[in-house]
Amino acid sequence: MTAILTVDGLSAGYGQTTVLRDVTFSVGRGEVACVMGRNGAGKTTLLKVLMGVLPMTGTVRLLGGDVSGWPGHRINRAGVVWVPQEDAVFPGLTVREHLVIALNRSCGGSPTSSGLSRRRNGGCIDEGIEAATALFPVLGERLGQEAQTLSGGERKMLGLAQALIVKPKVVLMDEPTEGVAPVVVEQLIPAIAAVAGEAALVLVEHNIDTALALGSQAYILEQGSIVESGSVGELYDRGVLEQRLAL
Repeated sequence: MTAILTVDGLSAGYGQTTVLRDVTFSVGRGEVACVMGRNGAGKTTLLKVLMGVLPMTGTVRLLGGDVSGWPGHRINRAGVVWVPQEDAVFPGLTVREHLVIALNRSCGGSPTSSGLSRRRNGGCIDEGIEAATALFPVLGERLGQEAQTLSGGERKMLGLAQALIVKPKVVLMDEPTEGVAPVVVEQLIPAIAAVAGEAALVLVEHNIDTALALGSQAYILEQGSIVESGSVGELYDRGVLEQRLAL
């Protein structure tokens, strides 16, 4: 499978502290690369580097083009989205307004513009909101509600919907099921899997069940280096996941 995202010899850190060392992997369309490891292994740091938040050495390629060292806004415009572990909602804005903010750039401007462009842009936004509520029907019941009043699980759904409805090439996702009730996880897993079929997904995950449900390949980080890699099922059968992720 042709790689959408290729990482080669990536090293990065904070100031004089090196966190990631010579990280190399690739992920293609429809694949889910699970980046796993104990707390402090460098998993979230890796996502920040790939999103252009932290400086790095090495090479990152997107669809074969070198994007190493690009700032976050250029990485985003190239089709990479980041779903952080923390909730990211704006006080006072409704669910619908959050979705419109996410859609505006991919739909080609502001829905307040006039004439044909307004109709086209508005139609694009309407389609995006329909896609979000198809992924997570509960959001359709909350479109006029302030996002900050949603439950924790519903805010997680909103964050995922914002990222996924813009049809990204690469999704960087940080522990989407962490701290979420099992009934919500049951809704998140198929939605993530459906969208992963259309993009390349780098999934930071500690939960083995989630990795087994979603993952294609697994890369185990320890002290910033990949120490094990292979299919998720293979590493699970060999006992590698339990051994490497044990607290």
